[in-house]
Amino acid sequence: MKNKSFKIPLIISGAVTAVICAVMNFYLIPAIESTTGGIRCFDMNFGYSYDDAVKFLSLISETGRNTYLRIQLPLDFVYPVAYCVFFSLLIVTLMKRKSALILLPAVLAVTDYCENICTVIMLKSSAPSRQLVSFASTVTQVKTVLMYVCFILIAILIIYGIINKIKNKKNG
Repeated sequence: MKNKSFKIPLIISGAVTAVICAVMNFYLIPAIESTTGGIRCFDMNFGYSYDDAVKFLSLISETGRNTYLRIQLPLDFVYPVAYCVFFSLLIVTLMKRKSALILLPAVLAVTDYCENICTVIMLKSSAPSRQLVSFASTVTQVKTVLMYVCFILIAILIIYGIINKIKNKKNG
């Protein structure tokens, strides 16, 4: 497989992922959290309790809720596609072949969509059910673990590639 065929899509998807991540983490999420007295947005926690969710929903201002629903979440529905493409292309490029490991970013993206849907429902609800909050919190935890697994996998592949280059230089 020629990895050079992925170079431009890899760069574009990486740039899009980075820009979306930066806008969300450095502008939108802090703007939302500033209206809650500093309580973190749902997906910025490694899970949360029903009481935490209700407290967040009771404290978020109308401006914060509108920013979350009308700007942050629509952008967060584009973000999984961007990072899924980027991570998948990066894995294929680093492995120098197709692999079932490219399914990992896809599963991560689906989990992120489930989390986003739960967040929309909670933000539009006057009182979310305990079951919804529990499910949403669990989905957030699964998404977080999968994200770290993706990062670790990519780091391992990068290290493996560097080690192989060093070995090849010594031998050749």
